[in-house]
Amino acid sequence: MNTKNITSVSVYLESRTSLKEFPWVKALFLYILSWSWPLLRPNTFYWDDWSFYFARTLSYSREIHNKDFGRPPWGKVIEELFLHIGPWLVTLGTFVGLFVVGLLLFEILYTIPEIGATQRCLIVLLFLIVPVNHARVCLTIFDYTSSYVAFFTGWLILARSRSTRSFITAAIILFFSFKTHSILFFNLLPFAHFLWLRRFEIYREKFNFRYLTFPAVLGLLPILYLLLRSKFWSLIPGDVYQQPTTKGFLVGIYPLALSTLFLVGVALRIGYFKRPVRAGFILLAFGFFAVSLALFPYFLAELYVGYAGRPAYITVFEFRADWRSRHQLLMPLGLALSVVGLNELFKWKRYKNIFAGFIVVVSVALNMFWGSQYFLQSHKQEQLVELFKSTKGNLDIASVGDQTLRFNGRENDFRGYEWDGFMTLAGIPTERPGCEALPDGSVVVLKSDKPYLKALVSRDLGLYFDVTPCSEVLAKDG
Repeated sequence: MNTKNITSVSVYLESRTSLKEFPWVKALFLYILSWSWPLLRPNTFYWDDWSFYFARTLSYSREIHNKDFGRPPWGKVIEELFLHIGPWLVTLGTFVGLFVVGLLLFEILYTIPEIGATQRCLIVLLFLIVPVNHARVCLTIFDYTSSYVAFFTGWLILARSRSTRSFITAAIILFFSFKTHSILFFNLLPFAHFLWLRRFEIYREKFNFRYLTFPAVLGLLPILYLLLRSKFWSLIPGDVYQQPTTKGFLVGIYPLALSTLFLVGVALRIGYFKRPVRAGFILLAFGFFAVSLALFPYFLAELYVGYAGRPAYITVFEFRADWRSRHQLLMPLGLALSVVGLNELFKWKRYKNIFAGFIVVVSVALNMFWGSQYFLQSHKQEQLVELFKSTKGNLDIASVGDQTLRFNGRENDFRGYEWDGFMTLAGIPTERPGCEALPDGSVVVLKSDKPYLKALVSRDLGLYFDVTPCSEVLAKDG
């Protein structure tokens, strides 16, 4: 590649503008339908929020994550600043931030001329609405969101600018994003993209220190982070959270190896055998690889293994995901590429984009349903506090249960600290020692006879407690 061609590539990349071609109306409409439910009740605590924020100092979450989970000093800082104003700002920040990532991706895709305008729009639309990571409603998950925004911001700067100052800025931003540790693996994508965009400069005959140093710095960033982590913010001794395991490696390596072979096969057919490959196969190969790479760190640490004996590959996509959907943070790009790739393969003259359209409809429908569950859970928690207040002075609660999981987002189970929070707000004791320790107490089970749609329309969930004296429970068990 001669100097003239190198210059023309640089001008081409830096002169193009794309946001005027962004599908604003479709994207905003579908995104709002999918993800606006939390905005209706933006101050709600879910899941770990009750442990890290309820009756805690604002710095508690940052301190405990840095100490116990091996997170860096800048982890949770943005979240903490937002919480000084109010939980609603974290909820709004999640909603806006993840849409901004779609804009960043659109700009990144613009640096790949082989992706057409229609394909680019479909990829971004699907990226914004694929039904994953519904755990984003939890305030605690905002730290992942800020990492996600930082990652794509750094990637875009790498892709669109060629100055040394911009490279340094991008490297710093990418390093900041590593506070969500799965991104350490996902950094391979901007690294590979950077090499591809500058392949002519890197491999030209005349030696250029900058073109060789920049890729080396990008490749060493994750290693530098891990070295600093081991020295300054490592896990507490004995903690195995996010620790790689052999079993997890074997689970994660199979899809990653298969997707790599698929990708290499496509590349060899194009580059070595000089044979044409349909755009659908190329997009599908990259999509499959990106999904495998996105899931690999979660498989590696066995965060998707051991749920009711189900295989890890099934638990990724199960409907009753509890809060495990937070492990799907990095999946949207790969899923979007895969769907658009299949759409290209399934495209018929009379029914263009029918497959992608079907996936869009299903995705929005699932997002609206699961979003409405979180909306009802917000109401449920308030009504549950009122129910607990009605037991004050009337019952000694030995244990509690819940048979109304249809009103919980992705049918998550309330943890012990969530029950503690509800009971604390109700002004009753939080101890639930069980019937053997409290034989004069009662077993309380939350129930409702109201159908889901009626509850959604009325926002009255018809909750009531089914109370069984411990004496009956002990007599039955004994």
